[in-house]
Amino acid sequence: MQRLLTSDFWWSKLFTSIKSIFTFSFGIFLSGVNTFAADIYFNPGGGGEPNSCGEVSNQIPTVSTSVGTINGTDGRFLRCVTDIDALRLTLHKAGICSSAPDTTDPSADWDDKCVFIVDDAAGIEFTVTKSSTSAIPVEKIDLSDLFEGTYTHAILMVGNSVKTKMNAQFAEDFRGANGNGAFCYSINAVTPGNAPAVADLAVNCVSNEAAMIAAGDHDFSEKVFETFQTGPTTHVASRTATNGDRIHLFKDLNVKATVASNGSASDATKVVGVMEMSSPAIISATSTTFDAGFQLSGQGQIRFSGSGACAPAVLGGATGCISSMRNYGVGFRVTVQ
Repeated sequence: MQRLLTSDFWWSKLFTSIKSIFTFSFGIFLSGVNTFAADIYFNPGGGGEPNSCGEVSNQIPTVSTSVGTINGTDGRFLRCVTDIDALRLTLHKAGICSSAPDTTDPSADWDDKCVFIVDDAAGIEFTVTKSSTSAIPVEKIDLSDLFEGTYTHAILMVGNSVKTKMNAQFAEDFRGANGNGAFCYSINAVTPGNAPAVADLAVNCVSNEAAMIAAGDHDFSEKVFETFQTGPTTHVASRTATNGDRIHLFKDLNVKATVASNGSASDATKVVGVMEMSSPAIISATSTTFDAGFQLSGQGQIRFSGSGACAPAVLGGATGCISSMRNYGVGFRVTVQ
C-alpha cells in the first residue's frame, strides 16, 4: 500500500473479532483509490456545479465556465474547483458503515449500521496540509468494534465552522480586500455572501507570491454552515450532493438541526456527511491495515464576483473580485488491505 505521508500517526492493536493485527493510520491523502467526498457546499440558486480551475503551469487562465463569465450580466455564481493548501476543522465522528444510514436522519440507525473509529463530544481540532497533519491522540481512536464484513459507506461529523488556507496565481488581475493583483490568497476573514462589499472579501490580491510572503497575512478563512440554501429564499438542514452523498446539519452529536421558519439561521453546530465509497472496504481475517484520512485534492473552491462593487467597470483594471478561496467539500478516504 502506498503511504502518502511521513507524519502519519500509527497505532497497532489485536482484534479478537478478526484475529488479526491491524495497523492504523489517520492522515491526509492527496489521491488514490477508495476516495469519497462530502460536498458540504451547494450553489445558492444560480449556475451549476463548478468546473475545474484548469491550472496550466501553476497558473489559472482567463476565467470562464458554462455558468457565464465575470464580464457577463452577473458573475456572482462563477466558481471553480482546485486543491486546498490546508484545512482546519473540528472532528467529532468518523466511521464506516455496512450500508447507507437513514437518508432523512442518519442518527436514526447509524448505531446499527456504522462503526465509529472516532467519537468525541468535545471534538478534536485537526489541521491537515499537503505535507503534514496533526496527530489524533491514541485515546481518541477506537477500532475495537470493527468486524469482518463489507463496508459500503463512511460517515463524518465535523464542526460547522471549517477553515481553509489557499492561494493561486491568475493570468489576469483580480480585486481583493486590499487592492488589485494577479496573485490572490486567503486571509483571516469570514467568507462573505454572494454580493460582497470589497472590504468584506476574504482574500487579498497582490502582484506575486513574494509580495504575499512580505505582507505576512496569508491565513485561514472561515466558512460557517448554518443552513443549506436551495434557492433564493429556501433553506434546509439536509441536502443531496451531485454525486449522491447525503449532507446534514446537526444541533449536537445525535440531534439534527432545525432551520428557522424564515430560513435565516438554524441551531446547527455540526455538519454530517454520509458518503458512498467508490469501492467497498472489505475487512477479512487476513486484513492487516486500515487507513483513514482527509483529502485536499479537488476540495477547494475559488469564488468570483463581477457585479455591484465588484463590477469590472469600477475596479480600476481588475477583471472582477475574488470573493473567497475556501473548501468546496471535505474529502475523506478509507483503504483496507
